[in-house]
Amino acid sequence: MFGPVRIASAFTAALCLGVIGWAPPAGAAELREVTERVFPLPPGGELDISSQNGRITVEAWDRPEARIQITRTVRANSEKRAAELMKELRADVTVGDGRIEIESRYPKRAESVGIWDVLGQRVSSLNIHYYVQVPAQTRLDLGTSNGEIQVRGTSGGLVGRTVNGNVDVSSTTGRVEVSTTNGNIRLVGIRGAARAGTTNGAIVAEVRNLDPGAGVVLSTTNGDVTAILPVDLKAQLDAATTNGRVTIGFPVEMVGRISSKIVQGKIGGGGPAAVNLTTTNGNIVVRRVGESRRN
Repeated sequence: MFGPVRIASAFTAALCLGVIGWAPPAGAAELREVTERVFPLPPGGELDISSQNGRITVEAWDRPEARIQITRTVRANSEKRAAELMKELRADVTVGDGRIEIESRYPKRAESVGIWDVLGQRVSSLNIHYYVQVPAQTRLDLGTSNGEIQVRGTSGGLVGRTVNGNVDVSSTTGRVEVSTTNGNIRLVGIRGAARAGTTNGAIVAEVRNLDPGAGVVLSTTNGDVTAILPVDLKAQLDAATTNGRVTIGFPVEMVGRISSKIVQGKIGGGGPAAVNLTTTNGNIVVRRVGESRRN
């Protein structure tokens, strides 16, 4: 069920659907509730989601409105406790002029947790998953702590961050800035500047178009970095690893250092665009869009 909806401008809720079902696994009770609504959101608007536990998925569609589906799941050691927690687990939605903000609200934990509770899986689990469809031009600001972030087909720019979870972005136009700590990052069919960072995970970024002056910055600590870039790219390149190799599938004009671990140079004669790739424990591979991966 949605939490309170605060209205900064007039709107019409086009759809509201709630489904509650029980699916208790062995030794626990699980409650699941799905709620859906549609709010006006003109092209060029903004969607902000702030959560803690749960997946965030956003897709573009061709309507001047946002369809928001929220799935809340609670797992506890009894049906009674699960129902109590579900009443306190909610999503607060604020609808303004060309802007929608969604914030997850979690119950305050009053009970103490011991090691036997953890081993016996008696600790409560609370998640809120979001699936949202918005106009393609919507600006996105998405944040969660424990969950994936998935975005497809938007063109208004994206800022996305999680801590424990993968990030998957495809077929977007505009600046993409995403980060995680424990997870992989995958950017496919990106048209625009891209910045992606993780600590424990690999990064794969396919950039199909990079405007002059735009940049690609990919950084991890424990994982490989793969950059798939336009065939006609003109850019400054700086790629470095500590424990691994750097492999470049473009002719490179040396500017700084070139070795098996560091490549500093120009691609396509250079230009105002910049490509910076770094890892500590992993390989770096740069190849052209449409080029098959070499084993």
